[in-house]
Amino acid sequence: MGFDELNELERKLYEYIKAGDFENRKWNSKEAARHFDVELDKIYGSLSNLSKKIRDNIYIHYRDSGLRISAE
Repeated sequence: MGFDELNELERKLYEYIKAGDFENRKWNSKEAARHFDVELDKIYGSLSNLSKKIRDNIYIHYRDSGLRISAE
C-alpha cells in the first residue's frame, strides 16, 4: 500500500497533518472535520486508513492527555 491508494480526503488530511504541528499540540478530530466540512466519522475513518496505507509515513501516539500525530 502507498500514497497512490489514498482517496482525496485521505490525501488532504495527510497534507493537513503534515502542515500542522500536531506533535506539539493535541490533535482535534472535530477541528479537522470542520476544516474539511465532513462528518467526524469520515475523519476517523480516513485517519485509520492513513495508518494502514502509509504506516511508515505517519506516527500516531498519546501524550499529555491527547493524541499526537506527525507525518513525513
